[in-house]
Amino acid sequence: MGIPQYGMNKHGDDLDWAKNTVSGDKFGTVEVAGNNTQYGTAAAPMAKSQLNRTIVNGHTNGFDMFLPAVSADDAGMWLVIKFGVASGGASVIVTAATGDPLVGNCTITKATDAVANQAYFASDGSDLILTLDGTTTGGLIGSRVKLQVNKDGYWAVDGILNGSGTLATPFS
Repeated sequence: MGIPQYGMNKHGDDLDWAKNTVSGDKFGTVEVAGNNTQYGTAAAPMAKSQLNRTIVNGHTNGFDMFLPAVSADDAGMWLVIKFGVASGGASVIVTAATGDPLVGNCTITKATDAVANQAYFASDGSDLILTLDGTTTGGLIGSRVKLQVNKDGYWAVDGILNGSGTLATPFS
């Protein structure tokens, strides 16, 4: 963006990013979810107005979440998923729209061994699905993942997860 001329009321991308982080009708909301409560479908994903909130998995049956399509104009919008119970019978599955890859990483700590058995998993830059199964790919109580739209219009993922068994990547 160029320098605005005298009398122009322009702002930069940073201001748009800041505005996006506090937008939406759910800003600051903490919602307890679970028992496979649906957050959209593949054909009709969540609305952008449903972002900028924290969702707590409160049931062992997990849930499916379909993220809205995003662009660089949405930079700053975010969603946090926390685990109040372990996913048991079903996973928490987060799916991004085609063309909006999940980029970033997750660290999974084996619940029985703390830091001694911690594993790092990074997205390959083309992944669209994050699966937290309550065991090998994370999702035990205390797990947390933040998804935020970055300046390229992708979903930046930052996960601190707890798992068990032979730890594996949650990205696919």
